[in-house]
Amino acid sequence: MQRFLAVHTLPFSKEQFQSVAEKTLKTVSTGFTWKQTYCDFSNHKFFCEWEAPSQEALEKGFKANKMPFDAIYPVELYNTSAKTLEK
Repeated sequence: MQRFLAVHTLPFSKEQFQSVAEKTLKTVSTGFTWKQTYCDFSNHKFFCEWEAPSQEALEKGFKANKMPFDAIYPVELYNTSAKTLEK
């Protein structure tokens, strides 16, 4: 599985985000894993880490679930404890 960072601009409050997140977790397609999200509520920005087969598959999944996104980036994680890059 590849790792991706999806950027979303959505006008959610903390409560709205939590409600949408719970619904999303119930409907995530097999083959995709939503790992975590960094939330900037004041600027309505959400940075979500995903594992997916490909960027195209993740884009199709977002579109099928009517989830708008600004961009999707393939990323690697630098583990500061192990001092290694993780794909």
